[in-house]
Amino acid sequence: MKFSETEWVSALNEALSGVFPEGTTDSIVVQYVIEESSGEFFTYYLSLFDGEASMREGKAEQANITFSLAEETAVQIQVESLSTEEAFLRGLLTVDGDVELLLKVHSQIEDSKA
Repeated sequence: MKFSETEWVSALNEALSGVFPEGTTDSIVVQYVIEESSGEFFTYYLSLFDGEASMREGKAEQANITFSLAEETAVQIQVESLSTEEAFLRGLLTVDGDVELLLKVHSQIEDSKA
């Protein structure tokens, strides 16, 4: 399966639609950097602000955290043959930035589901 940037961002936006109740989390910008097999990089970012989440192609002005991975890993995550947690544990996904804020927002999201 070929990695499709447009489908990837579109699917993420669809999945985010209505996921976060207003005011449930701190604001955060998460940058994703995918190294394609050609050696080029595809970047996109998630903005979460006051319960509104959106994905955009390109580089964020100021990201709180950055995930970097290879296209092959992104495809495996996209088709759900590999989880992001497993990719991280296997060294296929690197994380840089304010991990404490990421964990706080993740906790806030989980708490809002309860």
